[in-house]
Amino acid sequence: MRPDGDPAAEVEFRTSGQSGEPVGWLRTRAQLHAETALLARSVVGEVDRVVNYAPPRHLYGRLFGELLPAHLGVPVHQLWRTPLTPPHLPADARTLLVCLPSTWVVLRSVVDDIRAARGVVAVHSTGPTTAITHTVVRSLADAPFRAVEILGATETGAIAHRRLAPRGPDATGAALWTLFDDVTLVRDDPTRREQPLCVASPRLARRHDMPGPPATLQLEDLVRPVTERRFELLGRTTRMIKVNGRRLRLEHVEEALRRVFPHADLVCVPKIDRVRAEHYDVYYASGPDRIAAGDIYDALAAAAPGTPPPRRVHRVPRIPRGGTGKVRLDRLLAAAEREEVTSGAG
Repeated sequence: MRPDGDPAAEVEFRTSGQSGEPVGWLRTRAQLHAETALLARSVVGEVDRVVNYAPPRHLYGRLFGELLPAHLGVPVHQLWRTPLTPPHLPADARTLLVCLPSTWVVLRSVVDDIRAARGVVAVHSTGPTTAITHTVVRSLADAPFRAVEILGATETGAIAHRRLAPRGPDATGAALWTLFDDVTLVRDDPTRREQPLCVASPRLARRHDMPGPPATLQLEDLVRPVTERRFELLGRTTRMIKVNGRRLRLEHVEEALRRVFPHADLVCVPKIDRVRAEHYDVYYASGPDRIAAGDIYDALAAAAPGTPPPRRVHRVPRIPRGGTGKVRLDRLLAAAEREEVTSGAG
């Protein structure tokens, strides 16, 4: 994408839906180049080269892995096809690392190279940080290294950022997110302490069936505003998770499995994963019948191609539910501890 192209021309990015149909969102070249310049001055600073682990078919990878190097006039080394390849870090160069949650496992193996380099900036997005992320950041507290987390979505582009502190989020405010300069937090009721994350920005994308971009967009995140420009991210308002940036609605996974196993009571439970940040396990009760983990993997592959399989499959005597049918997660997890894990995929 050349900067001298038609600024009004649109580029489509599709939400990375795996259990639901991906949705196309269109952004103009002008919006993409405005965001590139914003990220360069607000987050990246001066670098000599870029190492990119994010697929450019998604907005995050396109911005940081293609448009940003072109904007800065620096070379880029694409590693998104081989995400377990350690980066080459010349000692005399300032390097930008474009990271996924799983990238930090790789960076842990090159901590000495990062420390010896002239300077390294790591940007992190597409999912929460992991314990390994903070282990790496903590080990580089005295090095010329800076790590920044980006919050955003295909629909909105980059919304906010925060510095990853050596000790991780703490009471000093490291857990707070700061909005980018051209983003506004929309508050219908300023008296509410918690609210869905709703933003306005000139960079909002146009959904494929809309005549133009919306004035505001509400995401599936719950926040607690602290000031006009800063907020705390509390979690999600839905059962959507992201596995290395791929959106996955757990209720859709459950529906697909129930069609194949109609006599089983089953539920998907979100889990924190030490490598991929977010993932899920399947818990099922099927009386005397045992469901092989491979059957669950095959069912998902047939009913919802591309859906990441669960980390583990647990057989329990029953799925405990309250009076309204809602799963009693505390009792479910306690029961699972006493039962055999059918398989481990992660």
